[in-house]
Amino acid sequence: METKVLSRNPPSPLKPDEGPNFTTHRLVRKGSVWIFQPTGFVKIFPSVFTMFGYVFIAASVLTVWQSLFNSLAALCGGALAIGVGRLIARFLGNTPRFDTMRRLVEVPEQPALSLRLDASSGTTSLDFTEVSELEIVHKRVTDTEIDDYDNYELNLVTQDGRRLNLVSHPNSVQIAREAQQLATVLGKPVADWRASTTARNGKLN
Repeated sequence: METKVLSRNPPSPLKPDEGPNFTTHRLVRKGSVWIFQPTGFVKIFPSVFTMFGYVFIAASVLTVWQSLFNSLAALCGGALAIGVGRLIARFLGNTPRFDTMRRLVEVPEQPALSLRLDASSGTTSLDFTEVSELEIVHKRVTDTEIDDYDNYELNLVTQDGRRLNLVSHPNSVQIAREAQQLATVLGKPVADWRASTTARNGKLN
């Protein structure tokens, strides 16, 4: 699918000064559905909590004869760790979906890496015809603990002008590749603002 020749001003990031400094998700195809799937350590991270949870529960059984208090503490700690692991897994898997059979896009309103306990967030559902374009927007994230770093948003733009974030991470090449893959799936163009936004921010590629 073509990349648009851009004559308008570049848009601002949807989440300025926010975004991970490592790749958290990658686009994969599962049957007729394209989804953003957690990668690497991000995918393993919830399992670490769950594993330690079961270890604590096992320890509570083995130590119950020594100290009832310590056994109950280990049991509660294990249950908490398992609960946290499942919560993290739930939110990491709460990512946009592109169903080619139903020609339907589903974008969760809850950010994938947010750990809010509020489970009332909804999902924006769009027919493929309601999509106008995909856009890639560069931003510079300021971090007080490490050096500032580049980050890129892949956003979906609707026919009525709404902009929905699909994924955000520092891998510019992967963002561009996945934008082209989704553009082919949707039959829509890509507005690549990377050069424009880096120039606007005072950094030329």
